[in-house]
Amino acid sequence: MSRTRHLPRLVPDLDGFVRPLDLLASATPVTEEPALARRWGQSALWVKRDDLTNPVYGGSKVRNLEFFLGQAQGEGADGVATMGPYGSHQVLATAVFGRQAGFRTRAVLTPQPDVAEIALNRRLLPALGMEVLRCASFPAVPLAMLRARLGRLGHNRPYWIPPGSNHPLGVMGVVEGALEVAADIQAGRLPLPHDVVVPTGTCATAAGVYLGFALAGVPVRMVAVRMVPMIVTGPRKMVRMAHETDRLLRRHGLTAPPRWGELLWVDDFAGPGYGLAGPVADRAAEDVAGLGAFRTETTYTAKTLAMLADGGLTNRRVLFWNTFSAVEPDLDRILQSTAMQARSLEEVTA
Repeated sequence: MSRTRHLPRLVPDLDGFVRPLDLLASATPVTEEPALARRWGQSALWVKRDDLTNPVYGGSKVRNLEFFLGQAQGEGADGVATMGPYGSHQVLATAVFGRQAGFRTRAVLTPQPDVAEIALNRRLLPALGMEVLRCASFPAVPLAMLRARLGRLGHNRPYWIPPGSNHPLGVMGVVEGALEVAADIQAGRLPLPHDVVVPTGTCATAAGVYLGFALAGVPVRMVAVRMVPMIVTGPRKMVRMAHETDRLLRRHGLTAPPRWGELLWVDDFAGPGYGLAGPVADRAAEDVAGLGAFRTETTYTAKTLAMLADGGLTNRRVLFWNTFSAVEPDLDRILQSTAMQARSLEEVTA
């Protein structure tokens, strides 16, 4: 798979730093949701369909992994390791696409309230060959993380992918997505939204969206809706990550000055706990199931959409950044895709 990328046009020496893998066949579309807009009171509602990043398993983590796995490949790593909650989408995406790229994979799993993704990961991760270090309590996490990072995986230590893709490389993947939307706006294919609403955890996605629109010079307001405890996130952290990524890109040829837009940080919809929805989020999920054309889940997307369902951003043109996979991962399909990718790599190297 290959596609035209926007970021290398702005950063001419990017390939000298990292060559991302092609995990997306093309830019993800933006679709309109008029029925949900009428239901919730927005003048228009669009969805950036990052749930469609890959037909085997989608979501925003695929964008992050293009850059992480590309750098791991450039460094000659045999394996990659990461960390996340029991039901982590990043961990599952790392298992899927790490295997597809020929890496051994390892993950530290940390406690969280019960959600459907926990059973999914418990079934799929071992079947995909991922070595899992499951922590029964948070005090066990530091030692497990040391084992994951320092223990050999193949001939050497694994390349480390930070939890939540919390690193400029993870941010870069999302910058590319924001540049896709900006190109549609500038070409007249998409009206200019007032607000871009982003589910926000450790901030890599929000920082990438914020920076991408700043580099494109598109004047939208970024609405970051917090989904995790404040101890691991916050508006200062998000802005810092965006600026750190901007400085890194400038060391590799970026010259376009950023035009930072307005930022609205929202704390009110994190719910009773990580992964736990409340009644407004449940109602938003029901509305999407009945009127929308995409899927939601309780950890991020439904609780973010609760802000719209609860009367937020009424009479505004809103773009929602959908981070959740459009497809339920299927083991047979993943293994078939992995085998096809391996055959393709053999043909290239033959």
